[in-house]
Amino acid sequence: MSEMSGAVHTDIAAYVLGVLGEEDHARFEAHLLECPECQVELVEMYHLPDILDMVKKSWPDPPVKGPGPRVLRMLLADAAKADRRRKVIRLATAAAVLVLVVGGPLAVLSLTDREPVITQAAPTVVTSVVPSPTPSREREAGPDGGAAPFGWSEAGNAVAAEVTVQEKEWGSAVELELRGLIGPMICQLFAYSHGGEAYVVNNWSVPSKGYGVPGSPDPLVITGSTALQKADIERFEVHKQDGTVLAVVRR
Repeated sequence: MSEMSGAVHTDIAAYVLGVLGEEDHARFEAHLLECPECQVELVEMYHLPDILDMVKKSWPDPPVKGPGPRVLRMLLADAAKADRRRKVIRLATAAAVLVLVVGGPLAVLSLTDREPVITQAAPTVVTSVVPSPTPSREREAGPDGGAAPFGWSEAGNAVAAEVTVQEKEWGSAVELELRGLIGPMICQLFAYSHGGEAYVVNNWSVPSKGYGVPGSPDPLVITGSTALQKADIERFEVHKQDGTVLAVVRR
C-alpha cells in the first residue's frame, strides 16, 4: 500500500487475515479511523478468518493418490508456462473464487478517490449487509409494567441495535444495546413520536476499540429517558454527530 488513496479499500481483507506488513498495517489502521466505508466493511468481514478455517477443516480428502514426482514435475512445468500467459486472468478468477468461498454478500466499494458527503438537512442512512440481530437476552414485561423489548434494528443497518423500554409515570426509561460500533465517534439516540417529532434520549462517545467488534466483543449498553410514553413512540434512531443514521429500531 503506497499511499492512503482509493486503493486502500482493497486492503481490508488482508488486514482481517493478518497478512499486512507492519508498515502497511499501521497505515491502514490510521486510514480506518477516518473512513466510514472501511469501518462498515471491516464489521462485515471480521468473521472471514473463522469461515476460511471451517472450509479448510471440512475440505474432503482427495479420492485418489497424488501424482508421482516425475509426473508432478511435468505438471508444474506446464502450469508455470500457462501461468505466465494467463496471469491477469488467473488473478481475476482467484478473486471471484474467494468471494464464493466466503458465501456472504460483501459490499463492493469503488476504487476511485472520493470523500464522504455530509448533509445536515437530510441525514444519510449508512447501510451494510449486517444480518438481523439476535436478541442478546429475553425480557418480558412483568405485571408491574417492567422493562420489555421495544424492537431490534432493521436489516441493512450499519450497526445491530436492541431497545428496551420501561414505562414510567413521567414517560419512558430506555436501554439501548449496540454491536458493530467502530470509533472514535460521538453518537446520539433519538425517540420519534408518531407525528415525527424527535426527542433526545442520550448521547455518548465511542472509543477507537469500538464495541461488539473483533478485539472488543462486548456490546455497548446505554440508558436514557424520554418524556414520551411507550405507546407514543414510533421508532428509535441512532445517529452519528454529523447526522448519519447508524440504526433504526421500530416496533
